[in-house]
Amino acid sequence: MKNFIKYAFTLMLLVSASFAYAQDATKILDKTSTALKSAGNLKIGFTLNADGNSGTGYIKLQGQKFVVNMAGTITWFDGTTMWNYVKKNEEVNVTTPSAAEIAKMNPYSFLSFYKKGYTAKMGKSTAKEYEVILTGQANNPYSKVVMRVNKNSYQPSYIQMTSSKGNVTTINCNSFLKNQKYTEATFKFNKKNYPNVEVVDLR
Repeated sequence: MKNFIKYAFTLMLLVSASFAYAQDATKILDKTSTALKSAGNLKIGFTLNADGNSGTGYIKLQGQKFVVNMAGTITWFDGTTMWNYVKKNEEVNVTTPSAAEIAKMNPYSFLSFYKKGYTAKMGKSTAKEYEVILTGQANNPYSKVVMRVNKNSYQPSYIQMTSSKGNVTTINCNSFLKNQKYTEATFKFNKKNYPNVEVVDLR
């Protein structure tokens, strides 16, 4: 009986410690989300590695709207419609994207839904950065997300996303500019700027 009580007490301590660990991870993500929102319009330079390919680019963010420019491909999203331009094909595909498609193009989008369908825990933090690991539940676009966040600014410096199919995308943030001035046109494809491009409407 004494042993049973001892084991039960130990189990309770382990469960409590795990719960506190998860709470710490969630608090860090909450602060990261708040820091990004309070930073105003953003322009973030990054290096991306995916499917054996790598390249540099940038993303402009205003709320849920974004522009991603990388390696001859530009994607605009105005909150409803997405335009994907591939320079070598001189073609623009127009779609109404799903949440999963938005998440693939905008790695910061999961900061608005990480509380739904993901379990957070602390990873291997350093003196300068926290590491948070998100494990996706069924039907989530990512099975795992690893994020490293600066302890002072709560700006993400590293994001690694593993899709439900096992594909891994790694992003290193090289620059972080706050309070940028954007207009509605920033997040929309403008045919006048690309007169020779074929527009394919897939909506």
